[in-house]
Amino acid sequence: MCFVMVGCKYVANAYPRQFIMTAHPAGVGLVLAGTAFFTSVEMFYVVPMIFDPNGLMYKLAWLVAIFIVYNILGNMLACHRTSSSVASLPKDRQIPIPEEKHLWEHCDHCQMLVPPRSWHCNLCRCCILRRDHHCIFTASCIGHNNYRYFFWFTVYMTIGTVLALATYLLLLIINEEIRRKYMLFHFFQLYPSFLTSGIDLLCVLVNVLFVLNVYAFIFPLMMIAFQIPTLYLNTTFYTSKDLRYNLGFRENFKCLMGTRGLWTFLSPAIKSPLLHDGTKWETKQPIVSIC
Repeated sequence: MCFVMVGCKYVANAYPRQFIMTAHPAGVGLVLAGTAFFTSVEMFYVVPMIFDPNGLMYKLAWLVAIFIVYNILGNMLACHRTSSSVASLPKDRQIPIPEEKHLWEHCDHCQMLVPPRSWHCNLCRCCILRRDHHCIFTASCIGHNNYRYFFWFTVYMTIGTVLALATYLLLLIINEEIRRKYMLFHFFQLYPSFLTSGIDLLCVLVNVLFVLNVYAFIFPLMMIAFQIPTLYLNTTFYTSKDLRYNLGFRENFKCLMGTRGLWTFLSPAIKSPLLHDGTKWETKQPIVSIC
């Protein structure tokens, strides 16, 4: 994962325009195609083999699937459409008041003063309020205004892939015919006749689907593993050791998710005003200006 990130960062810095034209469509397309693929396979193939298609559990499974897909795509779209750039501030807030001027930093690229925790993005060609990182899966920079949507996007991606993997494993447990097609059982000598029975199309599909499920689960899990400490400590991806803004989990959560807090888990459409506009950051200890 580290090699992939370093490689992407190098290409993005060296060829920003080409990177955007290639990585953004690829990243967004991967999410859309993956969501459509796993939802279709689970709901039209796997789940009907576990629950009666005319029963209550099957209908509940559909409701859960629709809810998860809605939150994946809804948060993804909201994250893309919500700008966290310094330019998104009202004109009068793009200039520091005299009392705050010593806290703002000068951006050599934008040739202007920017608020604390703001950072220039070479891909977006602007400074981002509390910039976390540039995400190719939402085709946007993750910052102060859209962090909430990105966090729940990764959470629902993880939940969706966990449920997909869980239902697939449940199918292997309760369906002996499918289980016999799974190679891992052969390696554990649960079905020593596996090789003599031959490999058919169903066998290939069963094993490929399992591998895809595992990979689809690992990637969002790694993404959320990076974001949980960020949310808990009120840091960013590139400033994980800067704990000046850590005001405790409850305040950190409200600061990044807005006044509605945990209710934002239910839907990206829920309004949750942030505590400030991204220019004033409370710290555990006052920041002393060094002249």
